[in-house]
Amino acid sequence: MNFHPHKCSRELERNSDLLLITGDGRSLPDDLDRFLSWDIGHDVMAIGRSINYYPGKVKHWANVDGEESKWWAEHLRGNPIRHTMGDCAGFDVDWGIENCELKPDDILWHGSTSLFSAYIGLEMGYEKIILAGCPLDRNGHWYFGNMPDNEGPNWKDQSYEAWHEFWCDTRSDRVKSLSGFTAEVLGKPTKEWASA
Repeated sequence: MNFHPHKCSRELERNSDLLLITGDGRSLPDDLDRFLSWDIGHDVMAIGRSINYYPGKVKHWANVDGEESKWWAEHLRGNPIRHTMGDCAGFDVDWGIENCELKPDDILWHGSTSLFSAYIGLEMGYEKIILAGCPLDRNGHWYFGNMPDNEGPNWKDQSYEAWHEFWCDTRSDRVKSLSGFTAEVLGKPTKEWASA
């Protein structure tokens, strides 16, 4: 699957060949501690509230919920490049899928914003991508801490299948995850892999 920007009002240049994608899974604090201990240069694409957890500059912010996240996109800290699928006010880049007869607004996206972020990271030319806090599990979100009943999303079978389909993409060997189901599918990164 290949993506292309329909509308792009900002330059999509990279400062690094390594992209760290941060998500809102409960594993984010541990994943991020591990990754940052490697002290490797990287760009960051934050998903959802993880923009508030990352301690440095966030270059990109992504959300496939488009209209539902418009207000949020317009009120982010810093000035990240904001990405979504389909035409949506409040975002800098509206992505579509090449050779897809459906309009981006009509596509029911499976696999989570982290899968969308991995695809567009590859399209922007990142050589390696690491997912942190993107486990695709039901263990809750980092921002609720240890609150009881902190269950995460109820992922559907199609979301898991979308990650398996991504694994079949020849570019998937450039993407690794630090935790959860996505790490089982893609493998876990090492400092050596990330810095090579």
